[in-house]
Amino acid sequence: MNSDGSGTVLGFTDPVTASETSLFSFNPLVYLYFMLSFLLVPYPIYRLIAARYRWETNYKSMARHWSDLINGLSYGTLLFVFGNYSKAFSWVTVVAFYPALFGYALIAELSFTKTSLPNIKSWPFGMWAVFITAVVIILAFAAFHIYYATTLANPFVAYYVCSLLIPLFLFAVGLMMIKENNQNWVRTRLFKKSIKLNTKPDIERDPASPESAEAQAQADAEAQQAAQAEQIQTLSPYRNRVGLHLHHWQIFYMLAFFTRKTKTYVYTSGITSRSGYRTSMLHGRRLCM
Repeated sequence: MNSDGSGTVLGFTDPVTASETSLFSFNPLVYLYFMLSFLLVPYPIYRLIAARYRWETNYKSMARHWSDLINGLSYGTLLFVFGNYSKAFSWVTVVAFYPALFGYALIAELSFTKTSLPNIKSWPFGMWAVFITAVVIILAFAAFHIYYATTLANPFVAYYVCSLLIPLFLFAVGLMMIKENNQNWVRTRLFKKSIKLNTKPDIERDPASPESAEAQAQADAEAQQAAQAEQIQTLSPYRNRVGLHLHHWQIFYMLAFFTRKTKTYVYTSGITSRSGYRTSMLHGRRLCM
């Protein structure tokens, strides 16, 4: 392995010669810097400052802190490898990350932002203003990064744009899971289908024979059962209803995969995604962690 951690024997990515269009990369030394800069150092700092200024956070036991750190390392590893951060990692992002981190946290501490998506019908004007501004900024960054991707060698732009289908697919699966949980959708249809398949067709018999009368009674019972199956749903195993609630960290985590260029102005524009993702993980109030 080289002294800079790039490695030639094990095939680690060299940050100097790596391509911007690499779909994945890994360098152990840059990975260490990445985790220290965006998780292992800011995590305790944020919790201490949040406690000092009494920002609203969830109580965490030592076991929960450990679990959140392991989750952060897991998510961060995926982001580092498939976000090409062996190449895209820069001191510009690190320096600008911390003001953005606490700036995002201060916005979340405003009285009118202390709400969540399920309460969207009762949002105050200030929350709508923050939400619309954030959406406009995110869409502007997305358009800018897609434009910048078109200036790179093909077929990178095709992979870059088509990768957006991955979060859309996961979003669609989530909607289907909500429908299944709340309406017992799949199991009901499978049950109705099994009733239809198991219903035997009538067999012509001699009306005078005892067997014919017994068969007719059985056929009537099966027909009645099939009719009832069309009107009722199977017993649902789901005890609670669920709804859609996209967490901040999930949105920004997805965006962080696309802020992967090496120009200084692109680094700066990507700070919003990375700081939003990390702040959402560290905040711990109404965000997932």
